[in-house]
Amino acid sequence: MNAIHNWNTWIGTDEAGKGDYFGPLVVAGVYVDAAFLENLSDLGVADGKTLSNRRIRSIAESMLSDYEQYIVVVEKMPIEYNSLYDRLRRSGQNLNHLLASLHAEAIRTLANRVDAKHVLVDKFAKDHLIPQQLDRRTSLGMEIRQVTKAERDTAVAAASIIARDAFLKGMDTLSETYEITLPRGAYQVVEAGKEFVRMHGTQALEEVAKLHFNLTDAVCAS
Repeated sequence: MNAIHNWNTWIGTDEAGKGDYFGPLVVAGVYVDAAFLENLSDLGVADGKTLSNRRIRSIAESMLSDYEQYIVVVEKMPIEYNSLYDRLRRSGQNLNHLLASLHAEAIRTLANRVDAKHVLVDKFAKDHLIPQQLDRRTSLGMEIRQVTKAERDTAVAAASIIARDAFLKGMDTLSETYEITLPRGAYQVVEAGKEFVRMHGTQALEEVAKLHFNLTDAVCAS
């Protein structure tokens, strides 16, 4: 892992599902100290985008089993995601504001459990968005550093694995509930979307998909 800072304890946050048409949006936060850092290294923690889904699930299971108190998952399944997104759009905001609120929730929840004064976020928008979402008591004396490609940091890499694991579980739940295999990503998903609509109707699409994607028009076209 490449050093971005010299902190001894800190929180890392990352998200999964932002670019996926189907499934939830997930943000995870992971707090690390010296002991946990060593164990994460032993587990083989790396950027979740570089690991197979099988490896992600294995590492996440170990982390959640032994260090649950250091981990927070904030998940918005599609029906809640779509409602939140519509509300933000009506107030002139966008997806980055929604993401910021989820990162802030993860940070706030962990900060209430542990004495963390430093936070590293995989940067996705302007720096002011996340602090705006935090109450003064949480943010007082806290440094929030936002860096692109922050998954090279162990805590952010761990958060990326937890977020991805939760996303995969969410996809499995939706696929099982609606008895259709929902594909990941935003490519080659239209046919699956059309099949879903044939099975469950257009109205039910909001329960499995992020409707603001341009793909929705193609999925709903006859």
